[in-house]
Parts: sequence; C-alpha cells; structure tokens
Amino acid sequence: MPYSVRDVVTTAYRKLGVLRSGGVPSAGDAEDARLSLQSWYAECIDSGTFGRVCNIPVSQPGSVTPYPNQHVSVLTNDAVTVTPPATVAYDYWNTWMPSRDYGWGLNVPLGGDTGYNVPRDKAVVMVTYQASAPNAAQRLVYVYDGTIQRWMRVDTLTLDDEAPLSARGFDGLASLLATRLTDQFGEELLGAASVRSANRYKLALVTNYGNDEEYDYARSL
Repeated sequence: MPYSVRDVVTTAYRKLGVLRSGGVPSAGDAEDARLSLQSWYAECIDSGTFGRVCNIPVSQPGSVTPYPNQHVSVLTNDAVTVTPPATVAYDYWNTWMPSRDYGWGLNVPLGGDTGYNVPRDKAVVMVTYQASAPNAAQRLVYVYDGTIQRWMRVDTLTLDDEAPLSARGFDGLASLLATRLTDQFGEELLGAASVRSANRYKLALVTNYGNDEEYDYARSL
C-alpha cells in the first residue's frame, strides 16, 4: 500500500543526515519537502514523462468521463462533474497514438473482459474550470497508480495524504525527494546508495520495466 507524504518526507531528510533515527522534520522543513514532491509530480506531467496529454473542451453541463491522458477544459458556468474512468475500452489504446508512447499493451486480469481494462499505469486526467462558477479557476490533476490500481490526486497533497507512486518503491521515491532537497542542505550529505536508488526509481518510471502487461503482437502491426 502507499506510504504517506509525511513518511516520504521524513525518510528523505534522514537520508540527508539532517534527522537522527526517530526524529521528525520541523513544520517548515516538512512543508518545503511536501511542496517539492508535489512539484515533481507536476513536472513529470508537464515534461511528458507520463505521456502526452490531449485537450478536450466541454461547453455543456452534465457529467463527463474522460479517457486517460486527457485534459478537460470546462468552458461553461453550469455545473460539470468530471470523473476519471474506472475502465478503458481496449481499442482506445491502439487507435489514439499518444497513449502508445511507452508500454507494450494491456494488463488484462485473469477471467476479465478483454474488451476493457483498467487505465494505463501513470495515466493522467486533468480538469480545468475556466468559467466563473461554480468552480472558478479550479484545476484538478489525477495520476493513475497502476501498482494499487487507483486514481490519485497530485495537486492538493497534504503531509497526511498517501503519496502517489510510493507503493512501487518507497526508498526510491524518498531518495528522489532527497536529491531535490540537496540545494538546501548540500549534495555532499546524500550518500551514493541513495543517489543510485533515486536513479533506479526514475528509470523504472520511464521504462516501465516493472509492469506486468499483455502484449498482443498482431494488434500492434
């Protein structure tokens, strides 16, 4: 299961040697690290690490269920409810090219419906309310954590929230955060093992080596 943001932050500071065993960061230091971690998720989306995102305008009231890696821009003042998808039609992955930037196919559960699947690991859904009411200038950002098969909000993290993508490698995520905090405390404080752990974690995110996926060669031709 995922670890809390507080767990990731505390372990990152311990890796830097600024906390002793059993110690906890100050409120100010914890907030600085939380902001850095939240910024990292945003950077992964903006840089395309989690795949390209397609913009979808919505100008009518009602309920919307976007496909993964879509940015819903709500243009109406009327109420619009946007819910990330629980499942995705199989053909979607083979017809919309941005979804095939990486990965080898789909993880179809044993005995499941091969016509549908859970969203791709690290898929993104973004929602921006452009109009004045009822959600003025609000943005919601979700990332699908395939390890626990759940959409996780990444733009409003608190220290007590579960840290997205922490279930797949807690030490790696904490090491990655520690490398981001070296500007504050100095690179010489971070050990070589933690640097390697951070690099392995980042490599695994990009290459998807850890994903258990079904690859249908005939469909890829």
